[in-house]
Amino acid sequence: MKKVYTLAVAMAAVAGIAGSGATAAMAANVYSVPAASASKGGTSKKPIATKIGLTFQTDSTLGDTFQPKPVVKFKLSFEGIRVNKAVLKALTSCKVTPDDAEEASAAQCPAKSVIGGGVLTSLVGQPETVFNPALRCELPFKIYNSGAGSMSLFIDAKPPTCPIPVTKWIPLTNSQAGNTVTLGLAVPKSLQEIAPNTFATVAGSTLSINNLKGKVKGKSTPLVESTGCSDKKRTVGVVFTDIGGASGKASKTIAC
Repeated sequence: MKKVYTLAVAMAAVAGIAGSGATAAMAANVYSVPAASASKGGTSKKPIATKIGLTFQTDSTLGDTFQPKPVVKFKLSFEGIRVNKAVLKALTSCKVTPDDAEEASAAQCPAKSVIGGGVLTSLVGQPETVFNPALRCELPFKIYNSGAGSMSLFIDAKPPTCPIPVTKWIPLTNSQAGNTVTLGLAVPKSLQEIAPNTFATVAGSTLSINNLKGKVKGKSTPLVESTGCSDKKRTVGVVFTDIGGASGKASKTIAC
């Protein structure tokens, strides 16, 4: 925890933690999915290779200058998409730094183990108060094949995009239900309440997984496949769970 509290102290030194404006009793988070992408076409028997991507956002009913409540779990779903775990096992993988390691690092990861990436936008301060723009962090990350059919996200942020360096591994789960794949992301507790009454809120993110192929049983097979949709419309959605356990949903429909 020493490293985490140092984060809060350093940010306080940059611009001061205290937010301004009173907390509103009826304040709530507002969620949206401004953009999503995937290739059109394909069927379950004849899938086509694709890259997938989306942008999601968290705001407050108090206004765009107020910090929303921290969201601690995200479930990203893509209709008509399949992520092939057998291909993940076949692709080059990276051994993730243990969570209790003194310094998290991706230096040991081969370049070919990168399967995607994006950026998280984080606000640090007190939820439901006006946030301090100086404490806004852009946290770029890469998504790695972490072996045994799993994926992990590694945040690697440095000034000036964030007041101080932030490095962290976060598992990215991958589950399939029918023709919909769901990617799960849980924010570690160390990145939720980073000091007493001081929270980090993920205000938005862009995320994508690349169009890659690996050999499975001697055949070149896509990592991400479009299997089509019965109505030619693809729903891309996110389920958000905040620190108090309340859930909200947002989605976007694109061509399938």
